[in-house]
Amino acid sequence: MSIFGDDINYNLEFRSTKDDGWYTSGVLLDHPNRLRVKFKHLDHISNDEVFSVSDFSSNDDVSNFISRFRPESDPVGNNNNNNNNNNSCSSVSEGLMVSVKCPGGNHLRKFDAIVEAVFKKKHSPEKCLCTCLLFWQHGPKEGHTTSANLCDVNLIMSGSIDPIVVNFTKLVKEKVNRPSSEFTQIPKNPYLSKGTSSNETITKAQASFSVNEFGSAGQSSHDRFSAGSERLLHELSDEGRDLECEKETGSHHYLILENLETDFCPLFLIDFIHEHTLVTAQAYIIPSLLSETYARAAIVVDNRTELERIYEFLNNPDHIIVSSSGRPLVLAEDKLRTGTFKTNLHGFPPMSEKDNKKKDLKVVGLGTEEYTKAKQQKDLYMGFRKYVNGVIQRLAVEEEKMNRGPTH
Repeated sequence: MSIFGDDINYNLEFRSTKDDGWYTSGVLLDHPNRLRVKFKHLDHISNDEVFSVSDFSSNDDVSNFISRFRPESDPVGNNNNNNNNNNSCSSVSEGLMVSVKCPGGNHLRKFDAIVEAVFKKKHSPEKCLCTCLLFWQHGPKEGHTTSANLCDVNLIMSGSIDPIVVNFTKLVKEKVNRPSSEFTQIPKNPYLSKGTSSNETITKAQASFSVNEFGSAGQSSHDRFSAGSERLLHELSDEGRDLECEKETGSHHYLILENLETDFCPLFLIDFIHEHTLVTAQAYIIPSLLSETYARAAIVVDNRTELERIYEFLNNPDHIIVSSSGRPLVLAEDKLRTGTFKTNLHGFPPMSEKDNKKKDLKVVGLGTEEYTKAKQQKDLYMGFRKYVNGVIQRLAVEEEKMNRGPTH
């Protein structure tokens, strides 16, 4: 099943962790231990919310997670369905909990409210003219009473939720109730923002590099970008873009790779991407610091669909892409970005082949000895990145303390 929503059954409502609104949603397992929530009419993967088994640490976490799912609510007065008029405006009464479209702004999200009064009006079967008073339970109007048209009201439905959610929850409960000494969790990517996290479990021996040598690197899989990477991505993109309203024209679509060879030629990356995806992209090698043993690259295209194809290839769990020396390529984040490249990036154009040593890329498949070695190196790198991210976060805390000055 594609993570881009091609085969999703949008039969649920999910209460978003980002704005607390209910959205019509579908789910899929894009990894045995990872659930992806996709939003209907917001099908770009950057809008998805992703949850890993390792994101949960208690039964309360599990209960809160389950409470975010419910069957899709039913619009009042919708004569296009076959519910024998059970969802007519006559079914709305004082004291009923309902789900209501957000007043103004985003029409895709709904918030829960209690009906305080209903005002009936004569109307045709095709269009309800009745109104009601609502006491909002959450959202922008929480704690306030406002009026609304019943045609904007949805009846909250009972019933079972998608079996995919049920099966994922079983995995989570097994993890939560398992003794913590059995394993150590290392996130797949320490740069993932809240709602797009993705973790992998490695054994305690594999984790010893990042935990025992470097100390605690933090527990949350929702770690933010490190300060250096945050600044870099701000330079690459226009901040604060609303992806729902963003126009394709004049924007670039890109992703960031890490752990490349420091003398890697972007021309090889362009050829490699085209060979395996038939997409012609631009590639920019971002110069590394003298103290760093790896480089980063930006892969840029003008079409979002093409970038999604590249992402699927790079993120395929059945293989790992490595350099000629065996260094695995790593996605800097589980999210595709859209923005306009600023002029400072053009200081790093694709260099000519003669300026670089030849560094071929190849695909190593699951089940091979090369894959096993590459997986170990990738886990090692991710442990290092988690440690660095933890240090930067602690630095930010100390800087904030210094900026506040001494307390009296």
